[in-house]
Amino acid sequence: MKFIAVVANILLPGVGSFFVGKAGAGIAQLLIWSLGLMITLGTLGIGVFIGAPMMVAAWIWAIISATSEPTTVTIIDKREG
Repeated sequence: MKFIAVVANILLPGVGSFFVGKAGAGIAQLLIWSLGLMITLGTLGIGVFIGAPMMVAAWIWAIISATSEPTTVTIIDKREG
Protein backbone atom coordinates (compact mmCIF):
# COMPACT_ATOMS: atom_id res chain seq x y z
CA MET A 1 0.00 0.00 0.00
CA LYS A 2 2.86 2.37 0.79
CA PHE A 3 4.36 1.80 -2.66
CA ILE A 4 1.09 2.83 -4.32
CA ALA A 5 0.88 5.87 -2.02
CA VAL A 6 4.42 6.99 -2.88
CA VAL A 7 3.80 6.58 -6.62
CA ALA A 8 0.51 8.49 -6.35
CA ASN A 9 2.27 11.29 -4.44
CA ILE A 10 4.99 11.48 -7.08
CA LEU A 11 2.34 11.91 -9.77
CA LEU A 12 0.16 14.34 -7.79
CA PRO A 13 1.19 15.41 -4.28
CA GLY A 14 -1.44 14.71 -1.64
CA VAL A 15 -3.29 11.89 -3.37
CA GLY A 16 -1.09 9.16 -1.88
CA SER A 17 -1.59 10.56 1.60
CA PHE A 18 -5.28 9.68 1.29
CA PHE A 19 -4.29 6.03 0.67
CA VAL A 20 -2.44 5.82 3.99
CA GLY A 21 -5.21 7.52 5.99
CA LYS A 22 -3.85 11.06 6.22
CA ALA A 23 -6.68 13.05 4.67
CA GLY A 24 -5.82 16.35 6.34
CA ALA A 25 -2.20 16.19 5.23
CA GLY A 26 -3.28 15.16 1.74
CA ILE A 27 -5.59 18.15 1.37
CA ALA A 28 -2.89 20.53 2.63
CA GLN A 29 -0.28 19.06 0.28
CA LEU A 30 -2.59 19.29 -2.70
CA LEU A 31 -3.55 22.88 -1.88
CA ILE A 32 0.07 24.01 -1.38
CA TRP A 33 1.16 22.34 -4.62
CA SER A 34 -1.80 23.83 -6.53
CA LEU A 35 -1.15 27.30 -5.13
CA GLY A 36 2.51 27.02 -6.12
CA LEU A 37 1.49 26.00 -9.64
CA MET A 38 -0.93 28.92 -9.94
CA ILE A 39 1.70 31.37 -8.71
CA THR A 40 4.28 30.00 -11.15
CA LEU A 41 2.01 29.99 -14.19
CA GLY A 42 -0.13 33.00 -13.32
CA THR A 43 2.71 35.49 -13.05
CA LEU A 44 4.27 34.63 -16.42
CA GLY A 45 7.33 33.03 -14.88
CA ILE A 46 8.26 35.72 -12.34
CA GLY A 47 6.52 33.77 -9.59
CA VAL A 48 8.74 30.74 -10.21
CA PHE A 49 10.95 31.96 -7.37
CA ILE A 50 8.02 31.52 -4.96
CA GLY A 51 5.85 28.91 -6.66
CA ALA A 52 8.48 26.32 -7.57
CA PRO A 53 9.86 25.99 -4.02
CA MET A 54 6.29 25.61 -2.74
CA MET A 55 5.67 22.82 -5.23
CA VAL A 56 8.94 21.04 -4.40
CA ALA A 57 8.26 21.33 -0.65
CA ALA A 58 4.76 19.87 -1.11
CA TRP A 59 6.21 16.96 -3.12
CA ILE A 60 8.85 16.19 -0.49
CA TRP A 61 6.30 16.43 2.32
CA ALA A 62 3.89 14.19 0.40
CA ILE A 63 6.46 11.47 -0.24
CA ILE A 64 7.66 11.48 3.37
CA SER A 65 4.13 11.39 4.78
CA ALA A 66 3.18 8.49 2.50
CA THR A 67 5.99 6.36 3.90
CA SER A 68 5.29 7.08 7.57
CA GLU A 69 2.53 5.60 9.68
CA PRO A 70 -0.53 7.69 10.56
CA THR A 71 -0.55 9.08 14.07
CA THR A 72 -3.23 7.63 16.32
CA VAL A 73 -4.38 9.09 19.59
CA THR A 74 -5.54 6.82 22.40
CA ILE A 75 -7.77 8.34 25.05
CA ILE A 76 -7.78 6.57 28.37
CA ASP A 77 -10.78 7.18 30.59
CA LYS A 78 -9.78 6.81 34.25
CA ARG A 79 -13.10 7.81 35.76
CA GLU A 80 -14.61 5.44 38.23
CA GLY A 81 -17.87 3.98 37.63
